Amino acid sequence: MTGARSLRATLLGAVLTLACAAPAHAQWSVTANDGRSALTLGFLAQTQIEALENPGSSDISQNVFVRRTRLMLGARINDRTSLFMDTDVPNLGKGQASGSKVANTLVLQDLVLTQALCPNFKLDAGMLYVPLSHNSQQAVGSLLAIDYGPYTFVQNDPADAKLGRDYGVDGRAYLGRQHLELRAGMYQGDRGRNATEPFRAAARAVYYVCDADTGFFYAGTAFGKKRMFALGAGIDTQKQYQAWSGDLTCDWPVQRDCVTLLAGFTRYDGGRTFAALPRQDAVLLELGWYFHAAHVTPFVQYASRDYLDPARADESRVQGGLAFWGNGHKNSLKLGVAKLTKDRLADGFQYLAQWQVLAY
Repeated sequence: MTGARSLRATLLGAVLTLACAAPAHAQWSVTANDGRSALTLGFLAQTQIEALENPGSSDISQNVFVRRTRLMLGARINDRTSLFMDTDVPNLGKGQASGSKVANTLVLQDLVLTQALCPNFKLDAGMLYVPLSHNSQQAVGSLLAIDYGPYTFVQNDPADAKLGRDYGVDGRAYLGRQHLELRAGMYQGDRGRNATEPFRAAARAVYYVCDADTGFFYAGTAFGKKRMFALGAGIDTQKQYQAWSGDLTCDWPVQRDCVTLLAGFTRYDGGRTFAALPRQDAVLLELGWYFHAAHVTPFVQYASRDYLDPARADESRVQGGLAFWGNGHKNSLKLGVAKLTKDRLADGFQYLAQWQVLAY
């Protein structure tokens, strides 16, 4: 375990160094002479240190790499038309099983064109998050834990999608004084031979008890600035493939502190359409308490996947950690340790440190 001790020492050094980092400032904006249209530029950068011992393995892989590097662009064309797009270079420099490092490959991450038909009804088009669950629709820069749940996007490869995104169009409606949110969309999915397959369809409904989250991307913890309590459900389908999800989210101020909770359940069943996606149930639980005086959030994330087929090995992961908020989500440091469990194999472990700078 010499490698793990070495990495823990490196993580301690990262805490001392990054905790003193200067806060990120706001994004850069340019407004046209007419005052109606504007262009906004920003970026997201995440550097990460990781030591990973997979279940059943005695090897410990160690990496210092760039988890995400995103250039972000937003545009307001007029009062009703807007655009958001960003690029990414994911996992830059991370070591691979072959011995090489992940190359510098720039990809288009998001493209969201939004037309507001009225204040409470919007149309989106482009490369969009498919609205199945709360976690799958969250903005990565505002996550409570170090990353998304490990089983939030297991449908990606079978559906020929990209980290929960697909090409398509959707509509968003906010009804009953914005207590009820409805989303529904049509997406490319797997086009099949000669692009003759029916389109993928998804829908989601959310009931907000108090404040609503009306952005295209859901926010993570708001540090007690909102009173969010919501119940949501979603469905994603193409031919025999079907996934459905239910979740509860809470981000609630407690005096000057804040409690953040996410509880979600998703059932995936690829059917004959996506035979590589066996029927399985995924659970995600996240809980954190923000201490305003110290700008620190201890958090825990639990995730599991249980297969219908008993011959397949079920998995789970429990991660506990601390998030240090130098300037909210704009400058944060997260430290985490996770226990990885897989049936019939010895447990594995993961040690993580992630520094994020966000300007948008």
